[in-house]
Amino acid sequence: MNLDTEIFYFINHDLQNPVFDAIMPNLTNFGGFVTLLSACIVAVILLKYLKKDRYLEIAKMCLIALILSGIIAACVKLLVHQPRPFAVLDNVRQLTIPSESNSFPSGHTSSTLSIITVLVWKFRDEKWLVALLACFGFLIGFSRIYCGVHFPHDILAGALIGIISGVVVLKLKKQF
Repeated sequence: MNLDTEIFYFINHDLQNPVFDAIMPNLTNFGGFVTLLSACIVAVILLKYLKKDRYLEIAKMCLIALILSGIIAACVKLLVHQPRPFAVLDNVRQLTIPSESNSFPSGHTSSTLSIITVLVWKFRDEKWLVALLACFGFLIGFSRIYCGVHFPHDILAGALIGIISGVVVLKLKKQF
């Protein structure tokens, strides 16, 4: 058994407990592209209405980073065609139903980390917020493995795509 599979089984089986079983399937949904897209659109509309220009700019950057990461993750999924853990491994505890069959990379993780990257940079002086965002990002990735729908390497690739997407948007914004 390779290290990726060992880590998968450790999180999916060895860390199994009733508290995580109740929390993780619900928490994992907060990292989904549609959920985050909806939140970004609402934030943009609300901040525009409230004339909060600084925060409106940040919300728009989050939206663009999210869309960029979504496009990249979707393209990679179409190119790689890696099946999900429950399709190739025995005895997987599957606690949620994914919307499609390809596992690599984790779209939830890339979506979440794209927004978190922008927010962490923009609010880097707010240490409590940075810590909270980092914990949230970690928990989304962890929940995807715990729920049996991603391998650890899917999470790492999704995180990398999300972080790069956020950094690209931050760098492009500086040029204009």
